[in-house]
Amino acid sequence: MIFKYKGFDKKGDSVSGTVVGDTLDEAKGSLESSEILIESIKQQKSLFTPKISNAQLVVVSRNLSIYLKSSIPIYKALLLLKNSYKGNKKMLLWLDALVNGLKSGKTFYEALDTQTIFKIPQFYLYTVKVSEKSSSLASTLKELSEFMNGIERIKKEVTKAFVYPGFILLVSFALINFMLTNIVPNIVDMFTSMGNELPASTQVTLFVSNFLQKYGFYILMIVIAALVFMGYLFSKQGDFRLKVDILLLKLPLVKTILMNYELGRFCSVTALLLKNGVPFAQTMNFSSKIFSNTLLQKVFEGISSQIVEGKSFSDAVKSQDVLKLPPDFLSAVAIGEDSSELPSTLITLSEFYEENNKDKISVLLSLMEPVLMIFVGGVIGFLVISMLLPIFSISIQ
Repeated sequence: MIFKYKGFDKKGDSVSGTVVGDTLDEAKGSLESSEILIESIKQQKSLFTPKISNAQLVVVSRNLSIYLKSSIPIYKALLLLKNSYKGNKKMLLWLDALVNGLKSGKTFYEALDTQTIFKIPQFYLYTVKVSEKSSSLASTLKELSEFMNGIERIKKEVTKAFVYPGFILLVSFALINFMLTNIVPNIVDMFTSMGNELPASTQVTLFVSNFLQKYGFYILMIVIAALVFMGYLFSKQGDFRLKVDILLLKLPLVKTILMNYELGRFCSVTALLLKNGVPFAQTMNFSSKIFSNTLLQKVFEGISSQIVEGKSFSDAVKSQDVLKLPPDFLSAVAIGEDSSELPSTLITLSEFYEENNKDKISVLLSLMEPVLMIFVGGVIGFLVISMLLPIFSISIQ
């Protein structure tokens, strides 16, 4: 828990800030050990606990692994990590919570699980738990760092790929809005002052221009409110989220990209957990929760339940009829089980999906760019024609 305090330091200067502790007495003890005279202290309540970012977890895991391999105890390693986050209060609070947990006799897994500063992924927690029991925490943290770094790399590549089309759309909408609200009205006013009748295309453009000038702000507010509301609905594991996820898995090309990404992540996490000694039934239970697509999550939760009942992984995957999974996934699972090399088979499959997705995204972008160009060119061309027709009409007369 996080507590806010006010008090005085040993020099008599007024100080305030936050301190972490499992209880109020623990927080007070921490302040007293720092020679702070407490004036007031109360728990800082928050509406939700934020997730720790993959990027932060990558750095922490990698650095802890290096310290542990250098025979530095986990407690001292966390204290050393604090030097890297002097300007980041949230991370310092989180590291303090872990240090306090270790001080009170908890294991690293228990300290991670009980702290309330950040939400930690379940697969990460249980991998750490098993690795502590097998005394392989250093190597496991390195593997976790490499795995999450791979996820971050994929996200960055996808984001970078969509920057250019997004920029084209943004500039195009700004240009179209400027033409409709500034240039078109001036040309039309000049034309109508001469008593001439406007061409049909110009009348359409003028209607849109007037409409945007009168109601554009309200339309923008309604669109923003609708997007926020839809985002809220999508964030909940409800019917709306499920319907959207089902729709995404029916769209051509998008379905393949999404399936490759989700199954690739599932394969990586499953392989990581199995390699670190997590029992297969538990592995499937944790891995099934990593899907961001709710339909896939439901499918693999069903597969996990069948495995608990005694079915093999390959039989459970084949017997589900909710969603058609890729044939290469079905084959890889069967081969991995038959050869008792499931972790390495899943890692290979994950790498295959990652490479395949790069090609699919390139194809999607190559299709998007000409479609965007045609759309933008068509709209701007129509606006230019609607502005030039009155001028041509005046010249002819």
